[in-house]
Amino acid sequence: MPLPLESKLDRQMIRAFVEDFYGRVRRHDVLGPIFEERLAGHWESHFERLTDFWMTVLGGVPAYKGNPFGVHHKVVREGNYRMEEGHFELWLTIFEASSNVMLPTNLAEVAQEKARRIADSLRQGLFFRIQAAE
Repeated sequence: MPLPLESKLDRQMIRAFVEDFYGRVRRHDVLGPIFEERLAGHWESHFERLTDFWMTVLGGVPAYKGNPFGVHHKVVREGNYRMEEGHFELWLTIFEASSNVMLPTNLAEVAQEKARRIADSLRQGLFFRIQAAE
């Protein structure tokens, strides 16, 4: 889904959305501990990286350079709090709530569609391959 022309992609707006979204994630009973275990003391750099990521995904300046699959693979395999397949739905619910509040409607719709596709791709790659290999 292309970005609607009437939405101007602004880094400050995306940063505010990222901070709101991850603030909600941090307070979530299930997702909060998973993220906090990995990001305690590093939230600022995470906000910067995820602002770059969403700016890139939404068609802004391509600033993100990273490997989301590799990072999430570690979250499935390592740590006291591990990501499970069902956590993607929790993440998407929070993402939709935050984007509906923090982004213009048309941009929120685009972001939500992209987030669903990304979540589906990660879920398939992380859980169906792992299950097949075990």
